[in-house]
Amino acid sequence: MKSETTTIYVKLSEERQEAVFSGIKFVDFIECTPISIENILLLKGDYSGEKCWRKLELLEGRDNVIKLMRENINNYGDFCFVDYADGISISQLSEEQIAELLYLAHMYKPLKSPFFEVLKNKFAYLAHDDGWYCKLYCEDREIAISILLNKLRKSIQEVLHDNGTLLPSGLTEEIYKLSTRGLLIKLDNEVTRKNKVVIINLYEVGEYENMDDLFNTIDYSNQHISFKAQSNKN
Repeated sequence: MKSETTTIYVKLSEERQEAVFSGIKFVDFIECTPISIENILLLKGDYSGEKCWRKLELLEGRDNVIKLMRENINNYGDFCFVDYADGISISQLSEEQIAELLYLAHMYKPLKSPFFEVLKNKFAYLAHDDGWYCKLYCEDREIAISILLNKLRKSIQEVLHDNGTLLPSGLTEEIYKLSTRGLLIKLDNEVTRKNKVVIINLYEVGEYENMDDLFNTIDYSNQHISFKAQSNKN
């Protein structure tokens, strides 16, 4: 039996500290980032948290972040937030910084910087239609790559029903290289009783902001390289 399981697009820009994703949802971000998200300042999204500040919803504490993760984020359309260190940092935001945050959520790019010293935020998460488009500003490129690799590993393990499955040798190096050029990753299943394999196909596709343009024009015959991940279970 053969069927497509996962398709992910990523384009990293080290200069802008930016990653554009398709195929990674909010729940993936929370579960796959190596940095625990404890507090969220919601800039766009029709969700009511337990606290409100300047007409913006605050989610304080990991439990409230997990509660949001269980919502149907796709219903919100635009969904934008920054993380922050604690409640004191929020109260120290200036009027100009609040304006910059609102500009960030409206224009999907920073007026100056997506990172605010007073908030100590590690991320600015700007998404539309959960899983379809996400622009993630991330202080550290390694963390953006870790999110991608953890999502891949999670998807492969779910298909193979084997939490011990590792990413194939050489895959990480190719992802590092191609993600700065615009990379599409397509997973295919080949599962039988005797053989459980996930084919990981990599395509260099270039830079896209409009995911409709990407998926309407992608030529899957122009494959760059493929890898196989196989279950260790008998």
